[in-house]
Amino acid sequence: MGFGLLLIGYVFYLNTIIPVYTIPVSALVMAFGLRKLRVWNSGLRGAWRTDLATLVYGLASAGLAGVIAAGVKIPDTLSSVVSAGLCLLVLLFHFYLGSGVIQLTQEVGLVRLRGRALFFRTSACIYWFLYAFLNLDLGEKLDTFVARLFIPMVIVGLVVAIVGISVIFSCYTDIGLPDEMNAPEKPGFIAKWKRKNEEVDRKDD
Repeated sequence: MGFGLLLIGYVFYLNTIIPVYTIPVSALVMAFGLRKLRVWNSGLRGAWRTDLATLVYGLASAGLAGVIAAGVKIPDTLSSVVSAGLCLLVLLFHFYLGSGVIQLTQEVGLVRLRGRALFFRTSACIYWFLYAFLNLDLGEKLDTFVARLFIPMVIVGLVVAIVGISVIFSCYTDIGLPDEMNAPEKPGFIAKWKRKNEEVDRKDD
């Protein structure tokens, strides 16, 4: 259930409009999955540790956002720095997660999935870096420019999230945990998907 819980938690990243409220929920669910997956390699261990930090920091950020929504005045600089800090933590999480999946897929010989994981890591890190930058208090002159980027950033965020979901889903279907290796294969859609991917990878080799 490691990749399964990771997948369920990562679905919350589809919320690219106000992610500050869903990132803590996502981090909480993914923490249970990454707790099992951290035995694989250093990348997934880093993702687990960063996810825990994101959970704690995310709860504080969501609390601050709730206070601001309630009408309490908070300095714009403080709010923007806190938001940017959360984005940088999420960036670090994606770097570790992508690195762990890349290393894992290389070890088991899933070449195509490794390429997708590499694209996912690169695109996610770039997106969250830009998101962190745009959350800073850039002054009135740049506010209009940032406002124009809102819809494009929402769309790009959705694309990155969908790519991430696709990669994690492929890990769920194609890679098993150590205690699942000797378990009998389950019938149904997942098993057929897994066999199809294995056949394609053998042809690519």
